[in-house]
Amino acid sequence: MRAVLTWQVNIQERETIQGPVYDVCFNPAGNHLVVACGSLVLVYDANDGVLLHRLKGHKETVYCLSYSKDGKRFSSGGADKCVIIWKNTCEGILKYSHNDSIQSLCYNPVTHQLASVSCTDFGFWSPDQKSVSKFKIPSKGLCCSWTSDGQYLAIGYFDGVVSIRAKDGSEKLRLPSKESPVWSLCFNPSSDEETDVLVVACWNGTVSVHSLDMVNLKQGPPKERKVDFDACSARFFSNGEYMVVGGSNNKAVLWTKDGVQLAPICQREDWIWAAAPRPRQNYVAVGCNDGTVHGLYQDRYVYRDYMTDVIIQHLVTEQKARIKCKDHVKKIAVYKSRLAVQLPDKVLIYELPSEEEEDNMQYRKRETINKAMDCNLLVVTSQHVILCLERKLQLYSFKGDKEREWVLDAV
Repeated sequence: MRAVLTWQVNIQERETIQGPVYDVCFNPAGNHLVVACGSLVLVYDANDGVLLHRLKGHKETVYCLSYSKDGKRFSSGGADKCVIIWKNTCEGILKYSHNDSIQSLCYNPVTHQLASVSCTDFGFWSPDQKSVSKFKIPSKGLCCSWTSDGQYLAIGYFDGVVSIRAKDGSEKLRLPSKESPVWSLCFNPSSDEETDVLVVACWNGTVSVHSLDMVNLKQGPPKERKVDFDACSARFFSNGEYMVVGGSNNKAVLWTKDGVQLAPICQREDWIWAAAPRPRQNYVAVGCNDGTVHGLYQDRYVYRDYMTDVIIQHLVTEQKARIKCKDHVKKIAVYKSRLAVQLPDKVLIYELPSEEEEDNMQYRKRETINKAMDCNLLVVTSQHVILCLERKLQLYSFKGDKEREWVLDAV
């Protein structure tokens, strides 16, 4: 899988403010990206990173954002204990407060009711009601997410408990405590799932997938995945087939909906607090602890199947293509229209007929390098393959000619 950085903004330098980017979110059309950094709410053109609006409604750090599914309004909340409702034209239309800092916001995908979670309570606001309904919680609230049908809200607590609430605020189901903060959670947005699927990212080194039967108020055995970092953000792509997870390992990683890690999308120089997929596209916005925002795009994921086949999957159209190599596939590399497959005694180079047809999956063999090449990492470019072995880098043409070699001083 390849990922390309489309734009990057260092907000701390540009806006002369201090603080991480704690949250990012797209509008439903996917053309605007809203960013929380310091006490500012910033709205960017998602295509090129041009700053469109600089909103100053908060007095302290902004922690969370959410955009309504109808695209008419978005909300922000933070350390000043206030939630601000903004029009999509970036005019502030309403403000309400909790007794403590706002940790998470989430619009109901059906009713457009806004759920706001603070350290001590949570509340529901909707355009057709004058007051905010609030409910006490037993532990510090950190995150929240609605089911795809808008019937239930999941809240993650600092003590490791996940509470499932109905729209009247009553608790309907409680997931066992993980004894560490639940920093992020997200329901699968797809309505095709037989049950409500909830992914939970906890600071005990786990990311778990829960299947919840909300009709009978039961849950199946969770699929728990051990990770070597603290996950700060877990969000699904629009179709619910994939999700992106980011955290203290400075990476944003692509996962399947079942909790299987596929490949890293990017690696930054500091923690990733928020990673948001762009609606109906395979583009990810990443907010970092160093105050930078990145836009990344990826479209093809390549993997080995049955040890001898190569599967190319287009993550936008979900098309798949299979290449039967009839030999042990050792390594795979993809770049733009090029695909390199390393076998025990040769390297096969494939290409697409046209780079302009983005959904074309008809790879054809271009060249064969008839050499056994030992390497730790295989990289393909437009006209070359690069072999990485310990302290040595070797550049080969597609004809198999070694054009350059570098020997590095240290591994």
